Amino acid sequence: MKPEKHHPNDVERPPSRILRDLHWAITSPALIFSSPQVLSLVEELDLSLIDVEELQEFITPYSRYRVGEYFEGLVLYWLERIRKLKIIAQHQQLFVENQTVGEIDFLFEDAAGELNHWETAVKFYLYYPHENQTGSSFIGPNAKDTFERKRRRLFEHQLPLSKTHFPDVAHRVAFVKGIIFYPPHHTPPSQLPGKLSSTHLTGLWLYHSELDWLEQHSGATVYQIREKPDWLSPAVCEPGAEKLLTFSELKQTLAAHFQKGDRPLMISALKRDETDCQEIKRLFVVAENWPE
Repeated sequence: MKPEKHHPNDVERPPSRILRDLHWAITSPALIFSSPQVLSLVEELDLSLIDVEELQEFITPYSRYRVGEYFEGLVLYWLERIRKLKIIAQHQQLFVENQTVGEIDFLFEDAAGELNHWETAVKFYLYYPHENQTGSSFIGPNAKDTFERKRRRLFEHQLPLSKTHFPDVAHRVAFVKGIIFYPPHHTPPSQLPGKLSSTHLTGLWLYHSELDWLEQHSGATVYQIREKPDWLSPAVCEPGAEKLLTFSELKQTLAAHFQKGDRPLMISALKRDETDCQEIKRLFVVAENWPE
């Protein structure tokens, strides 16, 4: 199959979801500060040359449910098939005295022949401005996950692993993307945790009981519940597409959902026009007991 062709102005919003996800995974603002090596690689990304069928086949093993695995597959495709870099190891388990001490996400040679160790992640955190049992103000939909916990694991455990096992590594990089969701009724924090980029993507989050705020303030006309692994790029769809909900339908769906359980839901709020509808806000709706 030939690569999909796009008008140059369409690169920001390619038509295929998998292309949109690839574009988002590689070029969206970093959640954790990026190194110069990452920025130089991203500058040369050209989606117009990608064979979508090949990409889809490549990604299939990574795209069943887990968002992190899907993201990792997109990064691998970019490094291996687009940047044509030599992958030395992927998911390389490391052992000390027959005991597993960790795993390296990516080990590869860059264009200069230098060895790189990358740890990849895509994370979504909700800013919670009150004291809580996690000790953090940036908490995952699963409240066991916090930004500080992930940061410690990346920089105190995962990236240092290669210093002992691969001392020739020239660059150790945390390639982390994601979104921070803020409550609309509180001002953002005056200071961010260390290594959290100030240019990160943002969304909003609401308790289920606050859902009416969305209809009154978002400007959206239709909504889409985002199911894993479809958590990456902004929703872009035709007005008659399946899974689009009116606000009334969204309320009914969420009421039924939170009667059965308390799993937070990611939602895209979309604005409809004559030809299509595009995401204008991304949000999480959580149960009343979150983050307990």
